Amino acid sequence: MKFSRPLVIALLALLGLAVSIYLLTVHLGLWSAVCLGVGDCEAVNTSRFSEFLGLPVALWGIGAYLTLFALSVAIMRNIFAEWARRGLFAVAAIGVAFSAYLTYIELYVLYEVCPWCVLSAIIVTLIAVLSALELRDAALYEPETSA
Repeated sequence: MKFSRPLVIALLALLGLAVSIYLLTVHLGLWSAVCLGVGDCEAVNTSRFSEFLGLPVALWGIGAYLTLFALSVAIMRNIFAEWARRGLFAVAAIGVAFSAYLTYIELYVLYEVCPWCVLSAIIVTLIAVLSALELRDAALYEPETSA
C-alpha cells in the first residue's frame, strides 16, 4: 500500500476533531476534564481565553478540523485538488499560529497546561508539516501548462 499524506492528514484531523469535541463538552460543563495528572485543564478550559469572538475555542477547533478533513478528502478524490492543497496548508498554518498563541497564554498568563490542548497543537502542527510537503510535492510533479 502506497503512503498517502492526505489519508494521514484525514486521520489526524479526525483525532483532532475528537479532542475538540471533548474539550467543548468540558467547556460547556457536561463533565470535568481528565487532565492525565498534568496541569489544570479546568482552569485553562474555563478561563477568559477559552472563548474567541464569543465562541468557545474548542468550537473553532471543531470547525478547523472538519475543514482540514474535508480538504484532505477532496485531495484524495482529486476534487479541486490544487485549491484543496492550498486551502489545507492555509487552514493548518492558521491553526498552528492560533495554537502557538494559546500555548503562550497557557504557559505565561495562566501558568497552567492542558494536555488536551497540547495534543491538539501537536496534531495541527503535524497536519501543517504534512500539508506543506503535499503542496511542495504536488508543485514539483505536476506538469506545467503553457499559456
